[in-house]
Amino acid sequence: MATLVVSKLSYSWRDAKGFIGVTRYHVTADNSDIGYLTDLNAKVQELKNAIGGLTNAAFAGSSLGVFFTTGPTLAYGDNLEYPAEWMKAVMQFSTDVGSISRFKIPAPEIDLFDTDGVTILNDGTQAQVVAYVNAVKNVTGTAYISTAGGLAYTHFEGGLLRFGSQPRRFNERI
Repeated sequence: MATLVVSKLSYSWRDAKGFIGVTRYHVTADNSDIGYLTDLNAKVQELKNAIGGLTNAAFAGSSLGVFFTTGPTLAYGDNLEYPAEWMKAVMQFSTDVGSISRFKIPAPEIDLFDTDGVTILNDGTQAQVVAYVNAVKNVTGTAYISTAGGLAYTHFEGGLLRFGSQPRRFNERI
């Protein structure tokens, strides 16, 4: 009998100015399966790599850090038009029963967006977006990204840029 376990998962991302952004998810896996930890590790790594392809920020750590055997190396994105952590790509997913979740990617790369600079390209031509959507929607072994109640995401609704507010202590132009 399957025993699904839902775990909180968060990744920390550090922008070039030193600000930390956190992305939060839930990951569900069958802990009665012999490959439980392997599946969980593969899903955690896949999602981390997919988010890393979307952001200009450097990976700084994870709440499930036990799955990362080496410390993070600070490596920033390849185009810095949205370099600050408080600028976010908001990605919206839904489940089969209509539950909607929004995930915020800090310091998104400009090439993720359509010519308006605000709408995420959702036409399958942007490899980084496709990899991220697959990481959220697809099952790895018995592990998948889910709602807090364990429901799998089945639809990518799209994404938009949200500029957010500039922190007071950060008072210089970008």
